[in-house]
Amino acid sequence: MRPSTAPGQRTLRVGLGLGLVLGLGLTQSRLLGILGVESALALGLVLPGFAAALGALEVARARRLGLAPGALGLLSLASRRALLLLAVPVSCLWLHGALTQSCDPWTGALFVLLGPGLGVLLGSFVGVSIGVLVPRRRLAVTLAVAAPLVSASWGVWQFYSGPGIFVFDPFVGYFPGTIYDRSVRVTQAYLSYRAGSVLALLTLAAGLHALHTPGLAGWSLARARRHLLAFGVFALGLAGLGAMQVYAPELGHRADEDHIVEVLGRTLESHRCVVHVPREMALADATRLGRDCDFRVAEAESTLGVRQTAKVVAFFYRSASEKRQLMGADETFIAKPWRNEVHLQLAGWPHPVLAHEVAHVVAANTARGPFRLGGSLGGWWPNAGLIEGLAVAVAFRSQHGLTPDQWAHAMLELDHMPSLESVMGAGFLNSSAAQSYTVAGSFLRWLATDRDWSVVRRAYRDGDIEAAAHSDLHSLEEHWHAYLRTVPLPPEALELARMRFERPGVVHAICPHAIADLLRRLDGDTAAGDDVRLRETCHEILAMDPANLSAKVAQIGALARMGELDTARQALVDLRERLRAPTPYRIAADAALADALVQRGAFDEARPIYRRLLDQPQSEGSARLLEVKAWALEQPAEARTMVFDLLLGPDLRGSAPRVVVHLAAQLAALDGGGLGPYLAARQLFASGRYDLARPMLVDALDRGLPTRRLTVEAERLTAIASFATDDMADARMRFARIRDDTSRSVAARAEADEWLRRARYEATFH
Repeated sequence: MRPSTAPGQRTLRVGLGLGLVLGLGLTQSRLLGILGVESALALGLVLPGFAAALGALEVARARRLGLAPGALGLLSLASRRALLLLAVPVSCLWLHGALTQSCDPWTGALFVLLGPGLGVLLGSFVGVSIGVLVPRRRLAVTLAVAAPLVSASWGVWQFYSGPGIFVFDPFVGYFPGTIYDRSVRVTQAYLSYRAGSVLALLTLAAGLHALHTPGLAGWSLARARRHLLAFGVFALGLAGLGAMQVYAPELGHRADEDHIVEVLGRTLESHRCVVHVPREMALADATRLGRDCDFRVAEAESTLGVRQTAKVVAFFYRSASEKRQLMGADETFIAKPWRNEVHLQLAGWPHPVLAHEVAHVVAANTARGPFRLGGSLGGWWPNAGLIEGLAVAVAFRSQHGLTPDQWAHAMLELDHMPSLESVMGAGFLNSSAAQSYTVAGSFLRWLATDRDWSVVRRAYRDGDIEAAAHSDLHSLEEHWHAYLRTVPLPPEALELARMRFERPGVVHAICPHAIADLLRRLDGDTAAGDDVRLRETCHEILAMDPANLSAKVAQIGALARMGELDTARQALVDLRERLRAPTPYRIAADAALADALVQRGAFDEARPIYRRLLDQPQSEGSARLLEVKAWALEQPAEARTMVFDLLLGPDLRGSAPRVVVHLAAQLAALDGGGLGPYLAARQLFASGRYDLARPMLVDALDRGLPTRRLTVEAERLTAIASFATDDMADARMRFARIRDDTSRSVAARAEADEWLRRARYEATFH
């Protein structure tokens, strides 16, 4: 090989070797080892810089050899080398995916094409352009390699300085923001952004062709007169790229706070928060959200022992899809503590996740570093276990009827408990989010109770639990486990925990993004009542993940509704015996079969199924629904028909709220009991009409409800409705009665105590 060609060839060989090592290394991870958004991101971070270096070296080689290739020839050769650089790791990932995981290879390939595929091409084009402009080889190569790094650094700055968590980068491609958000897919915004990247490639090619004089070390404007068409394309391309930058927020290419505020349309300022909500939201509802935010800030301050001086800025989006479009997150709720802001989609009142996200912001007052997050190295190395665990510990709220300590105790009993060292270290994502969040939150809450919140604050600030607690992590873990074993568990806890914690973490999950897309389609099939399509979607999910219990239950429901009862029963046996599904899954599948029997008038077959299911461990909501169905089967034909029409609808798809209210009124007139007013009140409650729901709930309690579970829930809803309608005396009386009732669950009494604290806080302003 001639010495003059050695630098470029040597760089190519190094790049190919690096690509092979990178590809083989990525295959060691289930998440990164296939073609997809994560592997595309990894390749996009590494390869475009090498492609840019190869482009610059190709120009330098031609110059040293005295060659005079045209611009298009240089670009063609540099592009071929860049694509060869990409082909090595992509081949490793494709082969590994074909042998191990039957995910969605076409979507994965699209992520790679749009990400590092266009990234290495753009890198090679930029490298050639810099090589033409800069005659000194080393300087040209340095600048070429720096271009993707500078671009990525600009992306980091966008993430830090703006409200968004996603970044589109011309070289890297797409950074989705959170690795644990499974709902990541190719969006129209990404496609239009990459259309801009193609325009950039055409613009660079046209500019080089119009202005570059072969054999010279730079550009020649005189040449442009002989290549007016290419120069016109170059000028129009620059104008188009400029326009895309100007309208980047509107196109979804960049998150912009002013644009988000404009799209949402309404802003209210409360005592401690600035709340941005949809313009169509009623003023009373928006005000209520602001007061909810105020209370959450005060609660977090009181718990942590810090002061939040700046107002918390809370963005409430209409839906997860709107949130994804405007700032990047889909189902994931987001806090940016360094900006004192949180991003959530609307989800009722009080918002179920607002306390957790506000806790992140308030906890920033005890943290260090640019992101004001818990971690080591002065806050520059965030610790996910500390960050999420502290938010759970501060906003220590029940989920599905169990406290975080009860969930953690159940994990311990089931031997599903990940080690504290893993959760508080690099293994946070190895377990499911439900497991990691619960373990970290329960432990830090125990540490604050056993020692003091000052210990937790020091651990959060320094990223070192052992130093803050003056004890090794293993010893702390033993004492915490001993405490957990003293936490009482209701009978249904273990089966609910089996259901909640059966899903692996995203790092170890099978095809997480492909299955998330299919589950989203499954929801659409269910809403449309398209059981044929639903069954096909379930089949696709189960082909990827044969143990996906949600899809299996949905498949059984579809089979039952389509009249294939024997096949549904066989699938139920498979669910119980082969898959050994947790009880709540089996209950849902059995209930779907019983519902189909009711639709066909087989009441005697459905009745024992509902009764049998009531004796099994399950959530209170599931048990209440089964109780109503079982009760209805014992009623005269007219009342029975009304209840099942109300609950299931004529096609087992449910009934619209206005239909439910109408049928509930008829039921109340027919039997004189409290079930009709109660069911109507639930619809009004869900619609935010607490003023209308409250008298109906009181009426339902006066008339009497068929079961204790229904009575208990009606009492809880009545107390919340009293609070919402500013009858604080009645709300305090009702919540105090719930809190002091030892027959209620630990979670129910804790919730009532929180409402009483909220009432005391409200009293300071009203």
